[in-house]
Amino acid sequence: MMHILTTHSPSHPLLQALIKEGVKITHLKKIEEFSTIPLETVDLWFSNLFTELKRPIALYNLVSKLRKHSIPYVFWNRDAPWNCGMKTWHRWVLHTMKPLDIYFTHSGQEHFPCEQFCYLPNAARPEYKFTGNLEELRDEQHYLYDICFMGALGNTKRAGCLQRRLFVKELQHLLKQQNPSIRIKIIDTSIEKPSLREQLQLIQRSKINLNYGANCDLPEQLSWGLPERVFGIPAAGGFLLTEYRDCLKDTFIATTYDDFHDTKECVEKVIFYLKNLNTLRDRAEALHYQVLENHMYSHRAATFISHLPNQKI
Repeated sequence: MMHILTTHSPSHPLLQALIKEGVKITHLKKIEEFSTIPLETVDLWFSNLFTELKRPIALYNLVSKLRKHSIPYVFWNRDAPWNCGMKTWHRWVLHTMKPLDIYFTHSGQEHFPCEQFCYLPNAARPEYKFTGNLEELRDEQHYLYDICFMGALGNTKRAGCLQRRLFVKELQHLLKQQNPSIRIKIIDTSIEKPSLREQLQLIQRSKINLNYGANCDLPEQLSWGLPERVFGIPAAGGFLLTEYRDCLKDTFIATTYDDFHDTKECVEKVIFYLKNLNTLRDRAEALHYQVLENHMYSHRAATFISHLPNQKI
């Protein structure tokens, strides 16, 4: 059985998926606690890098001990490429110490110094998997909303939230001009935190579910990577309309998703799909099945394990 040490929370979706694959996970509260574990029983350290860089002496001791025992230091970067909260001196520690042996990332724009690089996108959590009858989602009467967006719009230091807020405001204005009776639902998750049940209901009772913006975006350039909602929405049976990101073409079959490059194109596609529900649902179902077959966290766990030097499942 593979044994992983980590300071990540037990709620981390990849770790939950690895446990279901038969991996033993030992969670530590802080990196200094690694010295209490017999390292001859450990196969890898799953890094919480951005937290560990804040304690460079403890990190140096950890990496030295891991290398003495030939235990790889493995990190999955879900905040790539710019790592907005990362201070300059943390970057200096990273590039000086070079702790990474295996570097997984959801975006290939920027590589941290490492021995091995692997693309590992986000995925859908198992609780988002739709268990109902997809045919019911082809009924016009099923829907409460024509278009829905859930995401942080305010009360945050993230620069990308201003862009998102401006986009949502302009989109609502243009759509109301086209169709004053259009039903739009906006959830600002920096203020309102819908439960899982409420999220699933919104996804399944909205004809179109939008994706725009991610926490790792900078105002002048988007990340290539795909946020988790890009997988969760189709897993839940909803139709996804997403802004363009480079990793879309590397992750999904082109005929199963649709994207837009600006607000004008988004409006055009919203109007088109609202007039063509069967076309909308054809795409939604195609992407739904693709996510279930290839993009659940169980698939990411299998990919993760396949890239490790010692596979003990």
